[in-house]
Amino acid sequence: MITVAHDRRRRLTAILAALVVAAGLAACATGPDATESAPAPRSVDDSHLPPGFDTTFHWTATGVLDPQTAEGTFVRAFTESFELANAGRSARWGYPGFAEAAPSNIDEMVTAYPAALSTSGREVGTAFYRALRRVDDNGWARIVLCRHGYRSVQHGGEWTVGFDTPRPVEIDIRRVGDDPAAAPRGGERTPGADVFGGWFTSRYDFAALYPTPTADQKACAAMSPEGMPHWLPMTSGDPWPIMAPTPGWSTYPGAG
Repeated sequence: MITVAHDRRRRLTAILAALVVAAGLAACATGPDATESAPAPRSVDDSHLPPGFDTTFHWTATGVLDPQTAEGTFVRAFTESFELANAGRSARWGYPGFAEAAPSNIDEMVTAYPAALSTSGREVGTAFYRALRRVDDNGWARIVLCRHGYRSVQHGGEWTVGFDTPRPVEIDIRRVGDDPAAAPRGGERTPGADVFGGWFTSRYDFAALYPTPTADQKACAAMSPEGMPHWLPMTSGDPWPIMAPTPGWSTYPGAG
């Protein structure tokens, strides 16, 4: 059974609690350059997303992981599902097949980490994922991802804007049964069907952070994801525009 260490939960709680403050300082310390990528609509009504959680996902292909292969589809679907489940405090917010592809204590896992949603109930942002490294064995793989992001959090009639703290995310994959669908690029924010195949995740660490920064933490902190804004205002009357889902999902993933 997979468990989440209490000390790690406390570390993540402290990091997320300091998120907006650190983001504001980072925004003030950088120049006024802005991303040139096309933004997605500022507010999206999607019944597949937890209420108030308006987050898109931006994946960059590397030699470690291609998001549009069968393996990339599995990693992307599980990782995005976990964020939605964490925000909604229930595995039911994951994509179709998420609970079956997850460890048996997935409901405890998604609530062990602090919720992504603030007490205001409204957050708008984009999470950026890029694979850093991997370890492969027969029928098994551990992939370390780097997660970056930015978000706008509503406080009354104003939005506080800032960057998320960069962090490694670790996923262990067991390749059994049918392969996941190789999902082509699409305009949907969520897949319209189960894309996990027969594979499952035996271990997942949403925040592989330690008091003494590891090589993975340092490498992730040094990255500058493609499409990430170089500057953000500390406050705004509207949420900062989110990025379009990349590569996004098709309505019928895996269809020829």
